[in-house]
Amino acid sequence: MAQLILDTKSHRGRRRGQPRRVFIPLLSLVLVILYANYRVFDVLTQIVSSPPPAKGKTDLENSKTDETNENKTEDESMTMTMPAIGFGTAGLGLETKESVKKALQVGYRMIDTAQAPEWYREDLVGLAIEESINVVKRKDVFVTTKIHPRHLGRKGMDMIETSLTNLRTTYVDLVLLHYSECWGNLCSRGEVVPGTWKEAYRELERLVVEFKVARFIGVSNFNANALEELHAFANVQPLVVQMRSDVFAQDQRTMDVCAKYGWRFEAYSSLGGQWWQYKTNPVLNNDVVKMIAARYNVSPALVVLNYAKNVLHQTIIPRSRDRKHMEDSLLRLDSFELDDEEIESLKALDGKVPSKD
Repeated sequence: MAQLILDTKSHRGRRRGQPRRVFIPLLSLVLVILYANYRVFDVLTQIVSSPPPAKGKTDLENSKTDETNENKTEDESMTMTMPAIGFGTAGLGLETKESVKKALQVGYRMIDTAQAPEWYREDLVGLAIEESINVVKRKDVFVTTKIHPRHLGRKGMDMIETSLTNLRTTYVDLVLLHYSECWGNLCSRGEVVPGTWKEAYRELERLVVEFKVARFIGVSNFNANALEELHAFANVQPLVVQMRSDVFAQDQRTMDVCAKYGWRFEAYSSLGGQWWQYKTNPVLNNDVVKMIAARYNVSPALVVLNYAKNVLHQTIIPRSRDRKHMEDSLLRLDSFELDDEEIESLKALDGKVPSKD
């Protein structure tokens, strides 16, 4: 080694004709070894730091999963879509909790409620969902509530805070303005409510964009002219327009506006509940409806719900205290298909005022 070092530093001490010994080949070998070790370390580092691929998935499938995940919201609770059939709770009173629990057990995954204590019990809806945790998770239930017209003047979180507390949740899937104004007996006699529906809708938009406590917003009981104004005014377009609709009051004009702007028409009182002043329900006791029901061996309720959902393409929220009726409305609704003649006979009922006899 001493001779080798001497030769690499100087030509002295080398015999004439002896081949020159140099350090370059050895140095090259050392560099090659060092570089190889570095590459091995680099590859091992990447393997350790990278997550393992999903079992049973190809690279292509994994890349598709990544693309799908990029389109999801950060909060898993915000990823479900709105069902076509929900469960209405208006008028259930103290039976609200048990009725909602039964509905969730049957398979309903959308619950409709509102702030109006005259007709709804938000607090019992919240309890029912909380006590059904062994049946369904909160993120899998689409919850709708509605802002009472006496709250049109409230700002931001003030208009929804009580609902979040009642419903025992940190967000609501759909928040609607229940009415455009405080008309009739909706508010206390002589009560002056500050604010307009446009100001209130701006606050709804803040619930989505700024506070992120509502996934979607919309309106209820707005006439067609107000809906046209809303479309031009809104920064966040409504997902839903909720209106009364049954075979005698189908509201084709509002359905046309919704179709034009891509909004969902959600019907309440499909089973005729708004005809409360009649001794018997005129919708479920109509001769045309009963004849069709007998033909398919189903209840009159299923006939009008099938017509609303599958012919008029409405989202529906039937209400019931009876588990069998809940099951029929959800599970047997699509067990038959109305023919053209039956559809025309049901369309012909629109606009007719049923007899009180």
